[in-house]
Amino acid sequence: MPDLGFNRSSPRRDASASSKRNSITDRVRNSFLKARQDTQASIQRRTSTASGKPTQSPIARIRDWLDTCNREHDHHCSPPSASKTDDEVDTFRPAWLIDSTDRCLVRSRPGDRYVALSYVWGGGARTETGDIRLAKANVDVYEDALPEADLPQTILDAMWTARKLGLRYLWVDQLCITQDDKDEMESHTQHMAYVFANAYLTLVAAHGDVHTGLIPLNPRRQGPRGLGSGTENHADLVRQSKWSTRGWTLEEAYYSRRKVFFFEDAITWECHCELWQGAPAAAAARGRRTACAHPLSEAAFAWRHAPWPDLDEYARIAADYSARRVTRVDDTLKAFAGITHVLSRVFPGGFLYGMPLMFLDIALLWRPQASMRRRAVIQPPFLPSWSWMGWWFDGVPVDLVLWRAAADYVVDKTGDGTSPRLQSPHAFKIKPTVTWALTDRTASAPVTNNGLHFRDLRSRRSSVSSYPPGWTRVGPHFQHDSDDLTLFKYPIPVEEPPEDGVAYPAPAGELAFPGPYLSFRTTSALFEVDYDATLSTREAAMNPPVAVGNLWSRTTQRWAGSFRAHDGWLGIQSSNYEGDEVLEFVAISTATERRGSHVFSAAQFAANKDADDFVDIVNVLWIERIGGVAYRRGLGHVLRKAWEGAEPEEVDVLLG
Repeated sequence: MPDLGFNRSSPRRDASASSKRNSITDRVRNSFLKARQDTQASIQRRTSTASGKPTQSPIARIRDWLDTCNREHDHHCSPPSASKTDDEVDTFRPAWLIDSTDRCLVRSRPGDRYVALSYVWGGGARTETGDIRLAKANVDVYEDALPEADLPQTILDAMWTARKLGLRYLWVDQLCITQDDKDEMESHTQHMAYVFANAYLTLVAAHGDVHTGLIPLNPRRQGPRGLGSGTENHADLVRQSKWSTRGWTLEEAYYSRRKVFFFEDAITWECHCELWQGAPAAAAARGRRTACAHPLSEAAFAWRHAPWPDLDEYARIAADYSARRVTRVDDTLKAFAGITHVLSRVFPGGFLYGMPLMFLDIALLWRPQASMRRRAVIQPPFLPSWSWMGWWFDGVPVDLVLWRAAADYVVDKTGDGTSPRLQSPHAFKIKPTVTWALTDRTASAPVTNNGLHFRDLRSRRSSVSSYPPGWTRVGPHFQHDSDDLTLFKYPIPVEEPPEDGVAYPAPAGELAFPGPYLSFRTTSALFEVDYDATLSTREAAMNPPVAVGNLWSRTTQRWAGSFRAHDGWLGIQSSNYEGDEVLEFVAISTATERRGSHVFSAAQFAANKDADDFVDIVNVLWIERIGGVAYRRGLGHVLRKAWEGAEPEEVDVLLG
């Protein structure tokens, strides 16, 4: 797959080039000799307590976990370089690695087995010459020797851990990506999923920041409970960590096939097949471990995703990311690009601002769970109001229940409540009604939102000739050639894999489309609004709650529907329509619900359902127009008969 920017031949710097710098190397190494001796002394102290008594190093436990994983998990958790030859696996490799033995930077080779470090930066480590980071000006110096005396403690501890585990190479973003090389930065940002998926092991500094160090390595710094004796489980420890709140760490955690977490007074293990907090061998001996039945995807999908578009899974990923923070708002897209880059090989049409274009009608149905605010991006690409990425959610995940309810094409086979897939007790069937186009006001491109195009084939009366390529019927369900384990209620568009020997085409990427405007023709209507209720979740304790408003017909004065505002009580203070209680809404799709509702209260649904337990609705956006551009201010749902009774007008909308 050469389109991924794979490193097929990146040899070490040759011996002749190295010999030309012998004198420089000697001077550099001599200048760091004392610092190295101090570091080695510090490392020796890690194996003893303050009283001088020896203590068990966590390295032994990590080795035990690693050995058990290698022995019992049938290569589910080891990267391809450990189980296959270089010629059998084509995948992206990082440009540089840290040689933890020789304390220098080296060019990465396809067969190198390396450890990756996931951490919170937390501020720059500075020397007399500036930040400790790889730049064009210091590449030659770092190839000779790293300035270890000035390296942050967490990186030093990671280097020590790698050596103790017998793994020579370490990858750390600040030192293994040339920070002022635009092409190298963009390539690694896009392919970050592969950097961590190909790591032999990922060390997660879940406590503190880059200067804190991996505290469990040093018994003198451990908490009063000692190593691993705490009562909190792994999930709680992760949830309470600062590391889990950062945007960049999501893809690092998601694509690493095995991770060792370093908390303040505990270490834990999580891999593709298992989660351990104690001795894995003992658990296996007692028969509690069952064989991992989860299949692995091929390298093109970073060993994580199915070969078909799974909107339910993507909704869970996007919701997780929405609650996280990035230090620089301009990194909002970059910190998520590794995920959308991989998934663009699965989702036909790709993504724009985190929105899957093949399901754009569904994607526009995101909702806040607490009051939120716009992301003020300083430079292009600007984030539009119609995307969930255009808003700060301040620690409370975006509500994507409607995404998951509408993505009803997969048959859940577990039936035991263990599946993460939404088990909805009632249907939410969306029907597209709008033709979308992306534009930058100069060029435009149509959006092929065809994710639900084949839903009518669910009927048994559909003929085989109408099935899209690769699909067959299996009893009452469907199956695709790419996946013999999953059953579908109806077919969906699936990218056909390339022929043998042909690389996957390069994904279009977030910036391949014109934007940030969404252009479409639809119907618009005005409704009176008032306050109905306050929506507050447990996670929203520190955030202003979201107000749910009622919509009222201006002609009949009857209840017409409800909606959620985004950034304040209905935003009436900035409404630019007649009267302070009349707002403009535009239709984006229709939907039918049965036996219950995801958008109305139980009483509202019961009062408006028909004899067959159905309610037909129109999904609408509350918009505010400024200078010819409309901006999204809320999401609502109107009874279809009330929408038609409001005599909506056809309008052209440029949504920014």
